[in-house]
Amino acid sequence: MFWTDKQINQLRQLASNGLTKREAADQLGVTYDSLRKKARRVGVSFADPEPVEYDADGTQSSETIIKVVRGQQLSPDDILRAHGYDPKQWKIARATSNFWKQTPTATLYQSKIQLVPASGISPEELSAILNGTVEPVTVPTDRYGERNLIVPLYDLHFGITTLLQLTPTLNNIIDTIQHGYQHIVIILGGDTLHSDYMNATMTVKGTQLDHVDTVRAWQEAKQFTGAIIEAALANSKHVTLYAIGGNHDFDMQWAFVDGLADRYPQLSVHNTTEYRQAFRLGHVGILIAHGDMALRKLPMLFATEYPEIWSNSSWREVLYGHFHHEVVNDDSGVIIRQLGTPKPSDNYEKKNGYTMSSRSLKLFEYDDSRLRVTYDE
Repeated sequence: MFWTDKQINQLRQLASNGLTKREAADQLGVTYDSLRKKARRVGVSFADPEPVEYDADGTQSSETIIKVVRGQQLSPDDILRAHGYDPKQWKIARATSNFWKQTPTATLYQSKIQLVPASGISPEELSAILNGTVEPVTVPTDRYGERNLIVPLYDLHFGITTLLQLTPTLNNIIDTIQHGYQHIVIILGGDTLHSDYMNATMTVKGTQLDHVDTVRAWQEAKQFTGAIIEAALANSKHVTLYAIGGNHDFDMQWAFVDGLADRYPQLSVHNTTEYRQAFRLGHVGILIAHGDMALRKLPMLFATEYPEIWSNSSWREVLYGHFHHEVVNDDSGVIIRQLGTPKPSDNYEKKNGYTMSSRSLKLFEYDDSRLRVTYDE
């Protein structure tokens, strides 16, 4: 950019008036990067920016003018630099731009962005987490029983929830499993992990969330789930895991469960990118869903999509979560269970007053024909 003497004088005046570089760039109608370079060359010092006020998740907003030469395509990193942010430390959560002014050589746009702190995970670290060597674990069966047990794990939200917080619940689950069973089914019903991204904390649809350490979340979820799987393998003839992705972790949970399948070759794993699965234990038929899709249709979808399981079951249940509190309903002979969660309240729930649920996790014991015992863990 060519600077006129008038513009340089204006630049000096704005600096003396106490403006920051970003404020001066907006007033002069130039890009932040252009003004920063010119100020350095002519020896002009600007006031430091005001302290930034962060949201609870570390999100902050920025506005500036960006110059785009005809044919130029700006990457997210280019936009971050134009706003004065380091792409290694920040990621764009949302961006909008509006036409501001046309010059003989370029078009100026008013750019507005919302940013979140990057988690700092390098591609090498991410690869090590997801693709590291998996050593299969073999667990001998010490005991078993005649009944079947379902362990539904819905909405754990590791990242918000920590392993330490769930340790009492985990101990209770293992105590129940040690009764011994014919068949244990573990259900990962979605939102096992709080975020569907490694370098940002967002839902599947890109909704910004409270910032969490997804690496730690992944590791603690693996410890928690692994302890349950190993206890189940030691106390049952058959152990099966069914998984349905949630609105927070649809892709991330699929990868997580795929890793569990490699780690535990004795475990029968049913992982899917579909929104529902069903299975039968004796004459007990179970449909599982996360609860965010087709909720009112679930009983009829059970009959339509899984007619063989439906017709050969004398006891039918639908299990889902998503709403973080417990509701049980008998819909014309189909037991509809909306399952709760032991997770602590996050900032969104506190702000909206969604803090009054019982924070429970229940296990269900069946014989060949119906539910016999409910364990509140």
